[in-house]
Amino acid sequence: MLFRRLCILSFALVMAAPVLAAAPSQCSPYRTPITLDFKTLNPAPVYNNRLSVQGIRNLFREHTEAVVGPHARALGITYAETTYSAEGHSVAQEVRGGYCVYLTALNLNFGYKRMQVYVASEFAPGTCEYRAVLDHENQHVAIYTGALRQFAPRFRAEVEKILGVQQPVFTRSAQAGMDTALKAAENGMTALLSQFQMITDQGNAPLDSASNYQATAGLCANWDGTSAPPPQRR
Repeated sequence: MLFRRLCILSFALVMAAPVLAAAPSQCSPYRTPITLDFKTLNPAPVYNNRLSVQGIRNLFREHTEAVVGPHARALGITYAETTYSAEGHSVAQEVRGGYCVYLTALNLNFGYKRMQVYVASEFAPGTCEYRAVLDHENQHVAIYTGALRQFAPRFRAEVEKILGVQQPVFTRSAQAGMDTALKAAENGMTALLSQFQMITDQGNAPLDSASNYQATAGLCANWDGTSAPPPQRR
């Protein structure tokens, strides 16, 4: 009954090399807006009932220093991996002493790389305990998907603002400049990712409180994992 997410920043740059300081007097302003191809990644959750209670806690421990507080009694986990990748395309115009590099297009992916929901294998599908844990984890899924649905348009709008004030980069090599051309955009996006993390943390916190865990525990009687599922109707 806990959650975990990772934040991955990956950039596929078509040009990358050391550049000189920008030389506005040598580089004309952008004449054409930078094209933005923005994709929101929201994969369907994958459900897993193969890990034991100890296995679930080990999974949590792999990404934290220790399992403490209410999480020490976790019987399920929703693991959402946030991903952000940007691929930039540019052109270089020759000027006196070097080149002016312009970002022409940005392909941006933002959302979840994967979402995995685990319910401890001690609780068989169909039991009260399985349903209680699964319901709890699905509430986390709703928090994640809702936060993404709410934040993605804002993320795109902010990126469009960043690209709207993009400045050309002066460099001595036509093969250089992309790293600097993307640097300002990258800094702004990193701040947005921190805001997204905060939103998901705030949404998930009430679900992982001691009082909510206690309320969930009161729904069923056999939390030792010995309860058998009811007969399946055919």
